[in-house]
Amino acid sequence: MDRRGFLRTSALTSSGIYLATSKSAIAQATEKGRTIKCALVGCGAQGNALRVASKDVPGIQWVAMCDIWKFSIAKTRGGFLGENKHQIEGEIKVYEDINEMLDKEPSIEAVFIATPDFMHAPYSRLCLEKGKHVYCEKMMSNTIEGARDMVRAGKANPGIFQIGHQRHSNPRYLNLRDNIIKPGKMLGRITHAYAQWNRGVSGSAPQGAVKGYDISQEVLTKHGYNSLEEYRNWRFFSKYGAGPLSDLGAHQIDMFNWMYESTPVSVIASGGVDYFDGTNGRPKFELPDNMMCIYEFKTAQGALRAYYQVLTTTGSQGAYEKHMGIQGTAIISELDTNGNQLYAEPGQDWEEFSQGDHPPIMKAADKAKNKFWEHPRDWEKPKPPSYGAVSVADVRESKALAQWELAVKLKVKPHTPHVQNFIEAVQTKNPAHLTCNVEAAFKSCVTVLKAYEAKEAGGKYIFKPEDFQA
Repeated sequence: MDRRGFLRTSALTSSGIYLATSKSAIAQATEKGRTIKCALVGCGAQGNALRVASKDVPGIQWVAMCDIWKFSIAKTRGGFLGENKHQIEGEIKVYEDINEMLDKEPSIEAVFIATPDFMHAPYSRLCLEKGKHVYCEKMMSNTIEGARDMVRAGKANPGIFQIGHQRHSNPRYLNLRDNIIKPGKMLGRITHAYAQWNRGVSGSAPQGAVKGYDISQEVLTKHGYNSLEEYRNWRFFSKYGAGPLSDLGAHQIDMFNWMYESTPVSVIASGGVDYFDGTNGRPKFELPDNMMCIYEFKTAQGALRAYYQVLTTTGSQGAYEKHMGIQGTAIISELDTNGNQLYAEPGQDWEEFSQGDHPPIMKAADKAKNKFWEHPRDWEKPKPPSYGAVSVADVRESKALAQWELAVKLKVKPHTPHVQNFIEAVQTKNPAHLTCNVEAAFKSCVTVLKAYEAKEAGGKYIFKPEDFQA
């Protein structure tokens, strides 16, 4: 395709993506769709995030919610009766047990599952076998066996089954993949990628009881928890979750597979429980509190290596992903302010790509911040000492790169387009409409969890084709 053809395609794609995520366009896209009666299982932070994201998606009627902790129920129910009240007719029913909810609310058509990871597989299978459609949060499971069972349950039942890797539906990520990264597009051959999620120690502070909202040990045991401490801090324990690499890294490692439409051939990994070891009043993680991984892909264009790190002892530079090609580099994050930059290599003329009504890129609003110390800060950078000499640039240093930004913006919550995509697939009963079906998510789950095997083996794991087969 020549550049003019590329620009026409980019403009149309970019325009469609952008319009599909504005509030007015969401209404236009689904106003003729039927109403889907939905239930939320798991009313903690992630369940509440789905509740917030759903408020801009027409076609949803919330009829029930389920959780074992009255504190989470009260908080999320308040949101349903507040900003989501237009999606409720009468009252929203509250349950502690998912089996009771499904038995007493036969009108439920779709279930959103946002429980701790170890319950994703059994709850997904239960709902699918009851004839429900399922939106299940990522990671699919804390084990590959659990994820594999979810694929099998999806194949054995007719329900629509979406996994919550929401970047698959994000117009900014779609624009980057389809208009900028894909072979023959703006970045040229991608040789390297980098992603990180760095979180400070305060993000892993242990959670305790909340006055007035106790949970009996009988209820905890019934639902698989050994204690209130484990229930409140399930991410610390391998029985319930798969550690920070899964909890934080799953979204971004998934992007390596999705952006390059491939799976890795190997992973080198290192990490450990280096800080959260249970001493000096710190909580104890059963899985590594930091991991560093290098994935190797074999693409049609050649070898591609992708580095990923997740740290829980520093929030330095937050979370973002970087894709580096011979013609340019792109940096992206779910937040526009944290990653929305592109750099053209010398000799690349991207001016044409910024033309038209809905171009994929635009001129940078200000100087691109490709060094971490150029970002806004609340401290004063010390001035270097003056020795009376004028510094001279090293002649080996690369020329400054042309600076651009992604032109496609997201005007709703990051989860909203993904929830919308699921509801549209349910309305039309069209599984092909999903942007992240269970088979694709399974490959990402394997990509993430096999890094632990690499670490235990002393550094490297070679993927086998059967690893990605459920």
